[in-house]
Amino acid sequence: MSAFLDDISTRDGLKAARARIDQLGEARAYPALVAVAAELEARLASTPAEGRERLHALSDHLEEVLAKGQDVDSALTLLEVARQPRDARYQGRLSAARREQELAALLGTHRNAASFVELCSHRQGPEDLLELFACGVHEFVLRGADLSSVPGVLALQEELSRRGHPLAALPLQRRRWESSFGRIMGTEEIDPYDTLGERLSAASREDEEDEYTAPDIRLATQDEPVPPGLAAILVAEDGEGTHEAIEQRVLKLRPALPKAPSDTMTSLLIDLGLPLMKDAAFVVCERDTLSHVADFFFSRVASRARGWLGAAYGRLALWRTLEALGGIEVSWSSDAPEKRWNACTWYQFKGSWQDARPPVMGVVCLRPGGTSLALVAVHERASYF
Repeated sequence: MSAFLDDISTRDGLKAARARIDQLGEARAYPALVAVAAELEARLASTPAEGRERLHALSDHLEEVLAKGQDVDSALTLLEVARQPRDARYQGRLSAARREQELAALLGTHRNAASFVELCSHRQGPEDLLELFACGVHEFVLRGADLSSVPGVLALQEELSRRGHPLAALPLQRRRWESSFGRIMGTEEIDPYDTLGERLSAASREDEEDEYTAPDIRLATQDEPVPPGLAAILVAEDGEGTHEAIEQRVLKLRPALPKAPSDTMTSLLIDLGLPLMKDAAFVVCERDTLSHVADFFFSRVASRARGWLGAAYGRLALWRTLEALGGIEVSWSSDAPEKRWNACTWYQFKGSWQDARPPVMGVVCLRPGGTSLALVAVHERASYF
């Protein structure tokens, strides 16, 4: 059965093996695919390090074939493959948890929410593929599914809460300001909030805010402690902390700036002398909306060209960052966070140089009342993510 794996050391052999896996998928030969997955794992120990990449590539392809299948049996087979024991010595960059996150993303990309809900009923106990299903919930929530009243998902959420799993804090519905995340993740959908009326209304609100101008005053700033989650969305993927090319500050303002136009905020950023923007030739700061700021952050972890975290942990990191920027900790299960963040005034800024240095991109959150602000910035260099 697995003889076609013997010649994958050549390009043609690898191509033929991929084609054979495709054929097995089309024929719905799912037991055979389970056997192939087990054989690929068994061969890792006796394969030189330089050849394991091809085995990993075939494993990835087999899982994708099963994820793309439109029948329940193919999805159940994918779960069976996911349950197969793996030797951590040969898994390269994929830890057990990371592999389940990858599989959740595959299901979110190629399956619908109804299919995922059905799979929840096939879990084999509370320990079974817990990370896959915990992440899978948010793969579908951010694509527009409302899972807040689905019994199987609620039972999973209770289990996550009991274990103190970090994803248990996230709501099972997509918030209004998250409505474009599905498109960022590659799902084509109509944004119910992205209407002409909504855009005109937003533009009108911005025009009204432009009427408020700050007098020519001298601001005094005082640094405050930086909350631990402020740069969560930009933290290095290895979890060892923020990259040196990240700037984060929390400042008290005297006098207060309840309404600050963009040019006032630009002047403040220049006066702060942020090390990350030392000698920047150009600093541009514009007021923005919560949804656009969220898009800016989430796109950084939704893109595999940068530091892919997946929908679930990307969403978690984003909420932590917004919570720290907004300056108040409240339960995420209520609408209190959204009310707080909508009461803030948001800005995006960019610092650039005339030479080849990468620009700095950042976000400022002017908190309600204008007595404090928080900011986070990062060098716009894809290799950091």
